Amino acid sequence: MKVSPPNRPDAAKVYGVQQKQPRKTEKPGKENRVSDSYEPSAEIQGLQQLKEKLREIPDVREELVVRLRREIAAGTFKPSPEQIAQGILEELRLNRRS
Repeated sequence: MKVSPPNRPDAAKVYGVQQKQPRKTEKPGKENRVSDSYEPSAEIQGLQQLKEKLREIPDVREELVVRLRREIAAGTFKPSPEQIAQGILEELRLNRRS
C-alpha cells in the first residue's frame, strides 16, 4: 500500500507540464552577429615578410656547388684550415645555445 500526503501533486504530471511548454530561444539574426577580426602588429607583419623572403632562398646554392666540384675535379680546391676550425667552433657554440 502506498501512503502519501493528500495534497501533494503528482511529480510526473508536473514534470510533463514543464516538458510540454515550448522553450523560448533566441537565434541571432544576421544583424545581431558580431564578427571577429585580427590585425597583426607591425612586428608580426615584418616577420611574415622575412619568412616569405626565406622561402625564396634555395636550399642548395647550385652555383657554389658547381664551382666547388670544378675546383675539386681540377685539383685547385684548397680549403682553409682556419676557416674549417672557425666553422666547427661556431657550430659547437650554436649547439650549446639550443
